[in-house]
Amino acid sequence: MLLSVGKASAPMLVAVSDILRGFDVYGVLVAPRNEAVGVVDERIEVFRSGHPVPDRQGMIAAQHVIDAVSRMRREELLICLISGGASAMLPAPPDGISLADLRKLTTQLIMSKATIHEINTVRRHVSKLNGGRLVKLCRASEILSLIISDVPRDPLPDIASGLTVEDPSSYKDAVEVLKSHNLWASIPKSARDHLSRGVRHRIPDTPKPGDPAFLRVHNLIIAGNRTACIAARRSLTAKKVTSVTLSSSAEMDAQEMGRFLASLATEHERSNGSVPRAEAFILGGETTVEVKGRGMGGRNQETALWAVDKIAGLEGVAIATLGTDGIDGSSTAAGALTDGDSARRASEKRMNPPTFLSRNDSYHFFRRLGDNIITGPTGTNVGDLYLIVAHE
Repeated sequence: MLLSVGKASAPMLVAVSDILRGFDVYGVLVAPRNEAVGVVDERIEVFRSGHPVPDRQGMIAAQHVIDAVSRMRREELLICLISGGASAMLPAPPDGISLADLRKLTTQLIMSKATIHEINTVRRHVSKLNGGRLVKLCRASEILSLIISDVPRDPLPDIASGLTVEDPSSYKDAVEVLKSHNLWASIPKSARDHLSRGVRHRIPDTPKPGDPAFLRVHNLIIAGNRTACIAARRSLTAKKVTSVTLSSSAEMDAQEMGRFLASLATEHERSNGSVPRAEAFILGGETTVEVKGRGMGGRNQETALWAVDKIAGLEGVAIATLGTDGIDGSSTAAGALTDGDSARRASEKRMNPPTFLSRNDSYHFFRRLGDNIITGPTGTNVGDLYLIVAHE
């Protein structure tokens, strides 16, 4: 059986189906809603699911997956093709937690400053599939998971909330995440009751490292943020631009990242040898944003917006921030471009960066400047890229 779920589910399925041509294969494809899938083998059932907030179609897909893997025979092989977004696209809340409650909990986590590790710690404990529970349901003799990572440093339990991975966290950890971000009292009562029962050991926790059921599981990461950083450097080299990759696992608040990129750009422009000599710096990773306003945008455009005033008047350097999936937060942009002239141009249009930041409205700030990066959905997701490029 083939199970392909996540933002890269369709192209991954096509590639593997071609390799397995001639074998007796059936399977399930859970693809992003409103994204082109193309021609799929008639033995593959296709579901469309929402992201980043789960929806009804995703729940239908999840139940179908639960039923399918539970029916597998010992002599069968399960191949899972997993990419970022699968946590939201395959929602299977425990009995007692409704879809509406799961949607509210997910939205609260996304709008907080919780890291992806913290978000997925909670997700693993409000699911019948995440945190390795898929493995416990499946009777196949072997499980092979080919995984595209969208999480800095590629921790297996956090990629798609670890569908086929033992979970090192506990219900207590999930509760502590919610309390640390002041969410515990406001999350839906059904989720709070479920997690509280878990803390009191009244319901089973997720399978832990050392569980013998995972001896038949083989998890392989086939791409991640480092892949994108390498590709970016190759592309710059092809254009005869000298570049340095600083990191592929940066994690910080969007404000901190924006200021950090601005400081690198400033140092690059006036460098006296204190930073590596290069025409471009490449960083990869992921930032967090606490959403308080009602504007449109995402962590990449917000990162760029935090840099606007910091590099005002700077000549010869530009900053680009973008999500590799082509979708930044609630917007249709992948990210944004900014340089030393952005602040002046914004002033001419009577736009004040702090005002737009207070509304979390980075998309409309850069749209009015014509500096959004628009790619459309890319069909994959390996985290975010940040580029500082010198230009004449």
